[in-house]
Amino acid sequence: MHITFNGRDIELSFGLRTLTTIDRSLGLEVENVSLGQGLETMLVPGLQSGNIICLYKLIQAATAHDKKKPKTEEDFESILNDIAENEGLDEFAEQVMYELGKQPMTRKLVPEEYQKGKVVKEASKTIEG
Repeated sequence: MHITFNGRDIELSFGLRTLTTIDRSLGLEVENVSLGQGLETMLVPGLQSGNIICLYKLIQAATAHDKKKPKTEEDFESILNDIAENEGLDEFAEQVMYELGKQPMTRKLVPEEYQKGKVVKEASKTIEG
């Protein structure tokens, strides 16, 4: 999965660094203590509801590995406007959910219909049985 920024494609990374960043940036803070949990409690519901801030934070974290990554809020606004005009924000969020459903570390965070591994297992049971 990728986004286009300044005329080039940037692959979105869903590795541990990205997940940790999302967890912190969307997590809760109580009396100056960060509780994390942003990945679990905020990202998936935010994607399902089309929360633009969740999409922004996700793209920001998932492009952090790239040397020519977007840096300013204007950069991210341009990316999000491009996605909205060419693909649709809801469609992009759904693609992210499918991508998270493919990853072993995030598969259980998304609803079952997005979990690739689970669908494959169920399909193989049907064929065998």
